[in-house]
Amino acid sequence: MDFRVSVLLSVQRGLWDIVTPNLRGVAVLARYPDVVVRFLFEDDPGEEDRENVSEAETYVMADFLDEVSVAAQAEWVPASLPRELKSGEEWVYLRKESA
Repeated sequence: MDFRVSVLLSVQRGLWDIVTPNLRGVAVLARYPDVVVRFLFEDDPGEEDRENVSEAETYVMADFLDEVSVAAQAEWVPASLPRELKSGEEWVYLRKESA
């Protein structure tokens, strides 16, 4: 299976049971051997949010061999700001927001 597809599926599985109302979106950059996952939160991510990000990161790491580097980070992006992808990223999750 293609690395990009494997990463997208892995991150989606990593999101099971950790999506909270505070989570606005999840963006992924998959460039072998690196995976970077950004979790965008409406409010400043608290301890529970950061634990959820760490849990998802662990699930993704478990899906790949040691040569693949996985880094997940929590970011505060208030609802007053747009959700934007960085170069090379793709959305894995977006919550519904009013236009």
